[in-house]
Amino acid sequence: MREYKIMSTYYLIDPFTGGNIIDIVSSETGQIDATGFLVVRVSDGIKIQGNPTNLTDLLTAKYAGLLAYYAGFTNIIADPCLDPTNIDWVNSLGLMVGNGYVNHCVAPGVWLGGQYTSVPMALGSTPTQCVIVWEEFSFLNSDNKDQRFQRTYVEESGVISSCQMSFNGGSTYNTIQNGVVFDITGPDQGSSFSISLIKLSAPPFQRIYLGSWALIF
Repeated sequence: MREYKIMSTYYLIDPFTGGNIIDIVSSETGQIDATGFLVVRVSDGIKIQGNPTNLTDLLTAKYAGLLAYYAGFTNIIADPCLDPTNIDWVNSLGLMVGNGYVNHCVAPGVWLGGQYTSVPMALGSTPTQCVIVWEEFSFLNSDNKDQRFQRTYVEESGVISSCQMSFNGGSTYNTIQNGVVFDITGPDQGSSFSISLIKLSAPPFQRIYLGSWALIF
């Protein structure tokens, strides 16, 4: 298996003006001031074509760039986690979903762990290889009475402890690592995809948000 190592750029979105892009920033620590903004992460190396000015254009360019980054693959399905459309609530655990641009992310549970499971999605083909990528982050809030409220976006890695995927309508599942090419063997192949991202009830106990996930195949 081959593994890709990539870092990130952050687009700050104004949630009160239809999702306009206000600024583009980078950080060596993976932390940025997100007070009043929605943050959209674009991994370093992902080329954003054109000049997106709002959230819709940015997401289109982000996933097109992500597909181009993983050379040899021709298809991508992605969920930016802006709404609960793709969630299988029966097989999910401890999720919280906000509405609109400000609270756009799905958060696996705080103390008891959590599980995000998607509904089955038709792929239109039967892949033999794939890559799955997902984004996880948290927030640090500072509310000192002598200062303005500050919310810090913190990029996380590895807090989501397991990613399970099925290509055959849930008949079989495989565990896959973030950003690693995976060979789908014959018995596991199919064209009905679902994904489960799991956070165990182990430290750290902070709420972890899903920024998005994508299947490249």
